[in-house]
Amino acid sequence: MISSSTLGEGTRVARPSWKTAYYTFAHFLNDSYPNLYPSLLSVLMVAMHFSIALAGLLSSIAALTTQMLQPLMGLWADRVGTRYFVVGGLFVGSIISASALAFAPSYGVFVLALLIGGLGNAAFHPHASALVGELSGSRKGLGMSFFMIGGNVGRALAPIAATTTFLYLGRHGLWVLAIPGMAMAIVMWFVMRPSPKPKARRGSIWTPAFRRGLKHAGNLLVVVVLRNLASTATLTMVPILWHTLHRPLGESAALLSTLFLVGSVGNMTGGAISDKVGPKPVLIASAALSSVLLWWFLHASGLAIWFSIGLLGFALYSTGSVVMVYGQALFPENKGMASGLTLGVGNTLGALGVGGIGLLASRIGAVGALETTAILLLVSIPFSLRLKAPTA
Repeated sequence: MISSSTLGEGTRVARPSWKTAYYTFAHFLNDSYPNLYPSLLSVLMVAMHFSIALAGLLSSIAALTTQMLQPLMGLWADRVGTRYFVVGGLFVGSIISASALAFAPSYGVFVLALLIGGLGNAAFHPHASALVGELSGSRKGLGMSFFMIGGNVGRALAPIAATTTFLYLGRHGLWVLAIPGMAMAIVMWFVMRPSPKPKARRGSIWTPAFRRGLKHAGNLLVVVVLRNLASTATLTMVPILWHTLHRPLGESAALLSTLFLVGSVGNMTGGAISDKVGPKPVLIASAALSSVLLWWFLHASGLAIWFSIGLLGFALYSTGSVVMVYGQALFPENKGMASGLTLGVGNTLGALGVGGIGLLASRIGAVGALETTAILLLVSIPFSLRLKAPTA
């Protein structure tokens, strides 16, 4: 549904529907749940007796369902419509993720819970983002930025929510974090009335337009992989690094929150700029600045630590809505699947790489592993240069 406002006689400008606000808040909650555990990694490592290498592997394991299944979930959602992907995904993700933090007795059980909770996350993302793209009319970059900002703010507040709940209620009290997500799932059941309709089948998905999209998707995929590798490695390694430095648990949570909060501003800024200049300049600038800023953060002290991680978040997350809109433009007839392919496969491969970063950290330390990550960010620049401008 697209609403419009009148600017002068005979002039109407499309703007996002009011429903995008509900999708944005649902995205805020949905993305908070997979990001509750990193700020508590030092606590979980002691409680469940696992190493820094296994801690890095958690992100890779979670991505197997959270990210890798998104293309299939998106294609499925395109074909059948319904409310179950958004509503059920949020409900399952919230209850499983919070319960695992509170009660999982071992690393193996916690991994299993991450995989099941990831199914909910994978169901929510492609369908919700495709619907927001339709609701946003001609201002897709800006509309998607608001939606993505919900996810960024959710990731930003997740470390604070997790550590504050842990400090006041203890580990077993973390189950209460499931309540907001379950409540919002019920709200979305009513917001999504009538249910989204299935996309009309137009024969095989293997169309000329689809093949053209695949031809240009490879370069975008590499960019997404390296961007997610950097963001997930930072999210995983910073709490571990701060623990080895004997810094307070709340301080590492505040650092992650700063990363994501300023990153939400970068997300909106990047989306708005890309509407004017295209995705390529934003992607190149993001990679170069993120590499420099990550290196600065690792060697900063005092207030410079907070400035550098905030600016890192701004640069790193400025591409979130850019790659989403670009992916949907590559596959205009299958936008749910496009969102899944862009974020699902790309983020899965990036998260799998974090397992290697964790192994590297066990040998040379968290600082050396993140320095390597900063160098890898620069590898994405040649692939950004090769991107072709699709017709949306």
